[in-house]
Amino acid sequence: MRNLHHISGPIRTAVLLGAFVLLCVQGATAQSDLENVLKQYTETTVKGYIQPMADLFGANMHSGLYPSASVPQTGLSIRLTIVGMGAMVGDDQKNYSLALPPSFAQRTMQAPTVFGPKATVVRDPDTGLEFKPSDGIIDATLFPLAVPQLTVGHIFGTEATVRFITTPSIGSGKFPKTTLWGLGARHSVSQYIPESPVDIAVGFFYSSFTVGDIIDFSGVTIGAQAGKSFGPLDLFGGFSWEKSTMNLSFTPSAAGSPSVNLDLDGENTVRFTAGAGLNLSVIRLYADANFGAVTNFSAGLGFGF
Repeated sequence: MRNLHHISGPIRTAVLLGAFVLLCVQGATAQSDLENVLKQYTETTVKGYIQPMADLFGANMHSGLYPSASVPQTGLSIRLTIVGMGAMVGDDQKNYSLALPPSFAQRTMQAPTVFGPKATVVRDPDTGLEFKPSDGIIDATLFPLAVPQLTVGHIFGTEATVRFITTPSIGSGKFPKTTLWGLGARHSVSQYIPESPVDIAVGFFYSSFTVGDIIDFSGVTIGAQAGKSFGPLDLFGGFSWEKSTMNLSFTPSAAGSPSVNLDLDGENTVRFTAGAGLNLSVIRLYADANFGAVTNFSAGLGFGF
């Protein structure tokens, strides 16, 4: 299979510098490379290579949704936040067991996933035939995502949150158009508990992300949060159930291969969140850690009132 350009350096640099816009552009570039390599697979062979992306992207989509557990009962509030997320890439997500062609005495090999390193060549000692699988595209320990988020409230202790970002097609279609959007709401539960010592809220959120005509993510999360404010400092935690699905729809490059239409579920189904925030009037900072089948982190910088 065709080798792909190794881009781990730019991605690590983008994460360390926190250049959120650059991260989004890097994501678009990687997805375009991904489209090219996916077309070399069939529906029965593509899962091992791409499953880690379904797991990590699904976890990222449901991160950084709230800066605290507090949802005021009344009062107009509008806040624009830039949210950055990063899912940890484990060693078991960098390689998978790939079946070799029938002519090879060795039946399987460890091949890189989309998050793996460069692939190695396997040589059959009897026939002298060689086989080299696709290289990984993103060789990194952290898979990033960034998105602007608008939160508006409050009516009867309820606030609504919207996420949206799109990158246009670049270079006469060389890089496909990408679009991410999400919509959700949170509602205060502590308002129904007289003299509650902590803030309690529940909420849901739906997300969608498309890349060209090949990849389509969707996901939903439902959860509860609790926390307490100490002056400008907010401490909060949460528990949520979530589901994410990545749909692949493409026609393989090999002549005569049937079209692929495959749904892959993300590994995360529940998560525990622990975080802290700083409320400085018109500026709001927060960060949290999320633990489940996938571990990831998020941080936000918000402006508003």
